[in-house]
Parts: sequence; structure tokens; C-alpha cells
Amino acid sequence: MKFQLNCERMDGFVLLDTSFLKEFDDSMLYAMDILLDVQGTSELIFDFPDEEWSSVRPRETEIIKNFCNSGKMVLWLIDEINVECEFNNTDVLSAPSKWLHLPTGKLLAVTANELIQCLAYPELEMEIIFELDLPKGWYALSNEDMDKILYCQKTPEHNVFENIEEY
Repeated sequence: MKFQLNCERMDGFVLLDTSFLKEFDDSMLYAMDILLDVQGTSELIFDFPDEEWSSVRPRETEIIKNFCNSGKMVLWLIDEINVECEFNNTDVLSAPSKWLHLPTGKLLAVTANELIQCLAYPELEMEIIFELDLPKGWYALSNEDMDKILYCQKTPEHNVFENIEEY
């Protein structure tokens, strides 16, 4: 499947099961906002006077990292991109880099900024990149670049993952 990925400055690409949307609260959204600010160049730095961003960011993003790394969400941190991408099923992934749990099988793809904004302000309509109905279960994902993401249904060998990647 092809899709257009258009991320703004300090943004990202998110994949998650729609059932996990209800787990987000203000503290998770704030942590995700901080996570997107890789270099510490947004107004968020003023919330932490006299602290180095290199100390603030790891500490303040622990909640969203744990959420992602439990298999509930995959997040690629992206700083300005507009590219045509592919999301394709494959039978085998020998070295998956990310794992995603889809307990309902309803996959949602959205930009990180859009997710934060629409969860913080539920009256807004979310601009979804794509939705896909897949069989319930675990999925292995792999990509070398953002323009081609491969996935297959597979059972993970462990239960802690590295589901956040900076681009």
C-alpha cells in the first residue's frame, strides 16, 4: 500500500492499534511533545529553567518510551519530510527492528503532531494517514528508510522493544 507522509518540523510518524488511544492522558501527550523536540529548540525548554535538555528529555519522556517499548506504539521521529511511502506485508522478516501489538487489528497511521493535537482537543477531527484492518496479534516491522516499511504477523521472542527511532 502506498501513502503520502508529510511531517512538519519536530514531528513523527506513528503506528498503533486504535484501542490504545484511550490510554493517552495529558502527561503522556506532554511527554510525547518533549520527545519530538530532539534538540531542545521549542518553547518547552522554558518549562525547565536551569536544566540541560540532554538531562530533561530522557527523564521527562520515560512514560511515552515505556508505552512505545511495550509494543503499543511505533514512533519514528522525523524533522520535516514529504515523501511517498509504502507499507507492505511480507511473509518473513528475519531481523525485525520494531514490534507492534494490535489487540483489535485496527491499525492507525498518523503524524505525531496530529495525534497529540487531536487527543488534547477531542473536538478536532484527526487527519489520518491511513487505517488498516489486520488480523489481531503481534506484528514485526522493519524499514531501512521511511519510504518502505515491511510488516508481518509474528510472535515476539521477548517483551521489551525499541519502538522509537530518530530520522
